[in-house]
Amino acid sequence: MLTRSIQKTRGIRLGRTFVLVARQALAVGVCALAAGQSWASPYIATDLGRVSDMQQKGQSFDNTKTGVSYAFPVTVRQLAGAEGNNLPTYSAHISQPLTPIGDGTAHTKTVTMHPLLINNSGTVIGTLDTVVDRFGNSVSTNIGYAVRSPDGTYSPFVTMATAPNGAYVHLFLSQANQILALGQKTWLVDLNKGTTTSLDQLVPQQILQNYPYNQYVQGIDDRGDIVIYADNQYTGSEAFMLTPPGLDPPAVPEPSTLLIFAAAGVLVVRTARRRKLA
Repeated sequence: MLTRSIQKTRGIRLGRTFVLVARQALAVGVCALAAGQSWASPYIATDLGRVSDMQQKGQSFDNTKTGVSYAFPVTVRQLAGAEGNNLPTYSAHISQPLTPIGDGTAHTKTVTMHPLLINNSGTVIGTLDTVVDRFGNSVSTNIGYAVRSPDGTYSPFVTMATAPNGAYVHLFLSQANQILALGQKTWLVDLNKGTTTSLDQLVPQQILQNYPYNQYVQGIDDRGDIVIYADNQYTGSEAFMLTPPGLDPPAVPEPSTLLIFAAAGVLVVRTARRRKLA
């Protein structure tokens, strides 16, 4: 599902704008019809506007052209005090060791998880080195999470990805106890449900069809909303907020509203009433 909002500016006629958007809506509908047998994402996508007009300010994404602000609260935080105790450890291999560095003849070194962020459920994302050099610097590391219990103990480290030689993998954590992982592919891990889902299955199909080149994830908020920037080489880049099932998407600004819904080949367009001419 895709919702798109247009804010009317005082003194500016929207006739041409409406025609243009209507054409784009029809294009979306044609793509949906052409898809034939297609799956539908459970997420609702709200079009926030052109990427060039978007600005992230603290706990929101703001459209500087329309003046519309979309709440995006992120309250996960760094560990504090005793939360840093009892983190998972690992006997990392020492690459090209020099005696007497290491904990024994096996040329290993006990390393501790490097925590990044924690949420209210006690989930901590971070890294745990598996190979270090003779000076203790990371050579290969596992990227994942551990869970802190109320008694202050931690679960074993759960590996989500391995990053040898500084390979890029980035994690986002939410208060919904979800982890969004960005690497060569992007996937969402829902720890409460025990599911792992590719980003391609979360983005509504019409967005993938109309912006087929790249979808750049900007983050995940406390509710589990995900903001992406999607590229189209002809029309440019657009910002979308993906809202999880069961939650209300951002309110569509008044007085002008355009709702585009495409599912199973059905397209519904709702437009605001035109201002009566004096």
